[in-house]
Amino acid sequence: MDYVQIPSVFQQLQTMACLTETDLVHTQDGFYLAYRSLSDILAKKGIIDFLDSSGERLACDRFFDDWFLYAVQNAERVTYGLLKMREQEYDTTEQAPADGDTPGVTVSFISFDCQILLACLDEPSDINRQKLNSEINRVVAYKGQRHNKALKKYFVNPKSEAAYLVAYMYTKHIAAMATEGYINLPEGYKEIYRQSVLHKTASKHARIPRFIQQLNQQSQRVICDQQKLYIGDPQNPTLQEREAILATHTGNTSVYSFAAEVEYHAKYLFALAKIKLPFFGKSVYDSAIRADMTVGDTEFEGPAPFYQENSRIVKRQIALHSQNLFHKE
Repeated sequence: MDYVQIPSVFQQLQTMACLTETDLVHTQDGFYLAYRSLSDILAKKGIIDFLDSSGERLACDRFFDDWFLYAVQNAERVTYGLLKMREQEYDTTEQAPADGDTPGVTVSFISFDCQILLACLDEPSDINRQKLNSEINRVVAYKGQRHNKALKKYFVNPKSEAAYLVAYMYTKHIAAMATEGYINLPEGYKEIYRQSVLHKTASKHARIPRFIQQLNQQSQRVICDQQKLYIGDPQNPTLQEREAILATHTGNTSVYSFAAEVEYHAKYLFALAKIKLPFFGKSVYDSAIRADMTVGDTEFEGPAPFYQENSRIVKRQIALHSQNLFHKE
């Protein structure tokens, strides 16, 4: 069944002139993404800062510029959530309060209360701004949260199309930032490459640089020289350029690996996974409740099946989605 009805909150945001129809992208199985960051949505109503829990006034574009509103709808309901699409940032070097700089994609499986956002847009008082900040942090950062069952049901299904659309939008997002025909590689990837040179037999350091080498050979041109990633047309990156972006920014060497990682995280959202692991400091559930795809995250590097293109979970994604239009040139 196709779900192409625009979710009601997105319709309200359009009515409020905070979103346009062109900001919305969707799959045919009920996933919608508003490709306009929360900070941009807030700025439409003149909301450029907020008070944190300690009363300090902070800039929205330092904290909410990477977070995007998404919706999953089925025949019964629409559930809203937040996902992150971040480029390499350098906010911390400017010694101003800001969120992290590490690039990548995060899909939170915690539902987001859009009524708090709408109330803030309608009446941007400091109290409403504080409430919104708290709600965003509950979804994207705070520990001890519970996943939403509808979001788990959607993302744990290997047939779900959302991850392919997100990967497509993220690579488009990063490619558009190219200037003079290239983008600088993330600091996390540069460190992995340095370690791969120092420890040539260390597979956890060699995996992505080896893939980049193979990609250059297959493309018969230098897409990535381990310092820069070259983009021919920033508005229309090629499939190989998109793969290089995914590898160097999320650690996934294909869209199938990316989708498998999202699915893998969703699979561990069950009660027994909440038991804290010895010497680890947190539970598998804590790690799974937000699918965090970043090249700097080596937590699952060794045994993770989603990093292995021949694993069952990745092969199943290939079998189900090889004709998916979101990753065609």
